Amino acid sequence: MRKNQKEKIKVAITLFVIIIAFTITMIIMLKYNIEGEQNMPFDLSELIVVSSAEGKTITEAKEGQKWKIDIVQYNDIYLQISKNEEYKKNSYIENISVENFSFTDSKIGRTKLYMPNSSDGSLFVYDDNYLIKRKLTYNGSDSNNSKLLQISNQGGNIVFRVANTELGEYEPSDNEEIAYNGTLLEKKGINFEDLKIELSFDIVINTNISKYRGNVKLDLPCGNILTEGTSQMDKKDCSDIIFKRENY
Repeated sequence: MRKNQKEKIKVAITLFVIIIAFTITMIIMLKYNIEGEQNMPFDLSELIVVSSAEGKTITEAKEGQKWKIDIVQYNDIYLQISKNEEYKKNSYIENISVENFSFTDSKIGRTKLYMPNSSDGSLFVYDDNYLIKRKLTYNGSDSNNSKLLQISNQGGNIVFRVANTELGEYEPSDNEEIAYNGTLLEKKGINFEDLKIELSFDIVINTNISKYRGNVKLDLPCGNILTEGTSQMDKKDCSDIIFKRENY
């Protein structure tokens, strides 16, 4: 009789230990899913969005007009990747990618993603050779160079452009002063609501030790560019962007 009681006690204790271990595991998994990695070798420390518009002269003026301007609304997205000084292992960046893009359609225009221009001149040009088709990768290097798609292997920044093209042309009247920024949109009679999109993309931080992925969601454009001309959103606290470890 005593032997049976001892066996039952052993079974009960074993089941209790299993339940406790399972509960602790589930709590750890839930915490990880909510909070993600808490001690990465490199972090997303700042996210900046600069929204504006620009125009390009495409035809000679008709009588009584100066020129015709092709308008593009753009959003430049800067991602600052910083070294975690609390991380004790020797680590360096192998590459940083932005990928898995998705966005809603604006009511007017056509949204395109551009990488930096590698030739002389402006950082961005509206050339199909610089379209981002699936993902954009910056390789780790000794220094930062956006035109060469390089980021310092000890931390730096990457940038890409989200452009709303095919917004139409604006024909200024004679002697009209033109500012090549978001006020062009107001002159064209474009409403801010017609420009709005929701953008989502992944940031993949690939180091010599491990690989991490986080998802970013943005509402574009930022600010009231129709009256401000150029607006900026500076997000210095990126703790709500959750990164999780990935297997190589």
